[in-house]
Amino acid sequence: SDNLKDCQLSLNDGDISMATITIHSFKGGTGKSLIAAALGYHMSEQGRKVLLIDGDYYAPCFDTFFPQKKDGQPFTSFLAGKAAFKDVVHPSQYKNLYVSYAPTPDFSQEILQADAKTHGRYLKQILAGIKTAKNDMEFDEIIIDNSSGISLAAINFLSCSTRSVLVIRPVRYGVETTFNIINAIYRKLKYSGSGSVRKDFLVWNQVPIQEGSVLEPRIKKYLDYWTDKFAAADIAPGPTIPYIFDIVASMIAESTMDLPKLTEFLEEHIKTLSALVTT
Repeated sequence: SDNLKDCQLSLNDGDISMATITIHSFKGGTGKSLIAAALGYHMSEQGRKVLLIDGDYYAPCFDTFFPQKKDGQPFTSFLAGKAAFKDVVHPSQYKNLYVSYAPTPDFSQEILQADAKTHGRYLKQILAGIKTAKNDMEFDEIIIDNSSGISLAAINFLSCSTRSVLVIRPVRYGVETTFNIINAIYRKLKYSGSGSVRKDFLVWNQVPIQEGSVLEPRIKKYLDYWTDKFAAADIAPGPTIPYIFDIVASMIAESTMDLPKLTEFLEEHIKTLSALVTT
């Protein structure tokens, strides 16, 4: 579409030099929200000024990581032209880390059910917001926790990103379906304009391992096969994150997530991912 081409041209021309990173999956339950939050926290601890946007309108969860001190306007108020971008950006309890929340379920449905013309306007608003974040608010990175699947809302965030991270659990039906969609969606995003600056990465998450952090041979063979296929589709390999019991236990038992502790469990993998998306 013309809107997508305009967005990509802005990115390719260096109009937005900071990293805009979308964390995405094509199935729910992959752990992408935790990866987005942990990546943002890690970068903020390195002295980077980071904005986390909860774009998962189906299952918003940033309140569990960053409890709101007062009712603030959600990101979608900016999309709809009801608020300035600065009014939907809120400081978190962590230094250098800011959050823009998803809306209430009722307004989420309004966004998700909007027609293509309306989403075209939203796309231009997202791009304008990214420019404000860089030029006026001096953010170093924006990280977006995207909706799962291929809704127009999800594609908008992907198309305005300079980096994307595709999070997959190694479940056969999920992997094969995701790869088929990749060929239709990601290639169009990358090549909608000449000289594309975007880079896309694959993260395997919740991978079962044996004692000593060893992959069972059948699983290793399966992951290697699909990692190579994604690489051939220009989705570069990122970290392989094992199933970590302590993380799952925390997500079940705690009403408010201890993000520093969760990030510590993931530290090795988040460091690797951070290095990939900032180069």
